[in-house]
Amino acid sequence: MSILTGAIFGLLHLVITIYILAIIISAVLSFIPIDPRNPFVEIITRITQPVFQATRKKLPWLVVSGLDLSPLFIIFVLHFIDTLIMGNSINVALMQIVRSIITMLTWIVIIASILSFVSVDPRNPIVEALTRLTQPIFYFIRTKMPFVVFSGIDLSPLVVIIGLQLVDNILLQIMMRI
Repeated sequence: MSILTGAIFGLLHLVITIYILAIIISAVLSFIPIDPRNPFVEIITRITQPVFQATRKKLPWLVVSGLDLSPLFIIFVLHFIDTLIMGNSINVALMQIVRSIITMLTWIVIIASILSFVSVDPRNPIVEALTRLTQPIFYFIRTKMPFVVFSGIDLSPLVVIIGLQLVDNILLQIMMRI
């Protein structure tokens, strides 16, 4: 690879990384009551909303129970493109996407578990989103493995995290063989 090609790929990697950061900021700002006329918010909105709207229009199934997953989808697509640009094969890029999803799910389970120990407003949009994402999984674990709840302590989040990490380690072993 020539120096010019490396510089172009490096620049594309930087642009993709900055746009992913803008998407994350936009998603976080959507949960916070903030003045939409704030210059920073306006810039983030102008950069991200056209892509969100186009994604929602083409893939309406990304809005689940009022929860818009289009930012997440766009991040994964950009991450996939970035992985390919950096010279990885499609198989490795797909496995890295799945590993990123596993990492994200692990953090969602951890945050939801921590919030279950503190007194938070259940109508908070972030709490509602976390509940909608995690409770079906926890319920499934509790029904299939009733022994994970003993003495009033629910260990289903721990079972989910262990399962996710097991899948992640298997994928890592497969990636190392490729």
